[in-house]
Amino acid sequence: MMYCVITTINQPTRAIEKFYKAFGNNLLIIADKKTPKDWNYYGIKPYYASLFNYAPDNHYARKNMGYMVAIANGAKLIYDTDDDNIPNDNWKIRNNKTTACITEQRGWHNVYQNFTNKNIWPRGFPLNHINGLTKFGDRYEISSSIQQGLCDEDPDVDAIWRMTNAQRIIFPYDRSIYLDQFTWCPFNSQSTWWFPKAYPLMYLPQYATFRMTDIWRSFIAQRCLWELGEGVTFHSPAEVYQERNPHNLMKDFEDEIPGYLLNEKICIILEGVTLSGSVCENLLSCYLALVENSILPNKEIDSVISWIKDYENATRNIPEA
Repeated sequence: MMYCVITTINQPTRAIEKFYKAFGNNLLIIADKKTPKDWNYYGIKPYYASLFNYAPDNHYARKNMGYMVAIANGAKLIYDTDDDNIPNDNWKIRNNKTTACITEQRGWHNVYQNFTNKNIWPRGFPLNHINGLTKFGDRYEISSSIQQGLCDEDPDVDAIWRMTNAQRIIFPYDRSIYLDQFTWCPFNSQSTWWFPKAYPLMYLPQYATFRMTDIWRSFIAQRCLWELGEGVTFHSPAEVYQERNPHNLMKDFEDEIPGYLLNEKICIILEGVTLSGSVCENLLSCYLALVENSILPNKEIDSVISWIKDYENATRNIPEA
């Protein structure tokens, strides 16, 4: 059983239309304060009232509600995307087993450089590393519980890139890249496939800014995946294209400032955390480390604990995948 989770403040878009064809009634629409009250698409109605204290109003972390609903309904696969990302002819249902080229170096790896000759980097990538090496090795079949599909036309980049580069991007190269342990690259929520082993890691921190919540989630997820003997996979050619909703780039820049200043530090902190428990225990340990280092406020821990309790209750009687 597969679910797709989207948050929107717009009337149904072309992306909603396409994903409804793929997921039917398992398309979960998460509304917010600005979402039209008459929103309806073939009988699918959004979740308006927040069911959980870790799905706040007027914040991207509201998607946590959709993730938990999908998990509680026994989802075998959750697709995470937005209402302005439209599937193209390359879009397909992913499998936990995939074939990918393995990264050959530790540290920061700008995966976008593996898929195009344009000077581009993912949102959340430390600016002092954007010109670093991006070597990869042979292709292997691997298990990968988090897989990121790329996005053409208007990929997920930071405000600095958008304000200094007025160009559309197409990722032409046909390859998949798997980030091995101790290799970092942010991944986003534009077109991301999550498999059950990684479900606890879907939690979006509600006290991070709108533009950093999914990025900081991605770093924590990568650190926890290493304990499972896994990494994140990125796929090209792109599987969606974006007709971007209106954005104020200076507001985006403001929301991204914590990332420009802290993302490298966050990953250094996470590398130094000793993890030896379950995925949920490791998730909590990562957040405790970020709180202890004043990256996030202490009230984030209450939210994480609440998420973990709900996850454990939701999956208590569901057999392990």
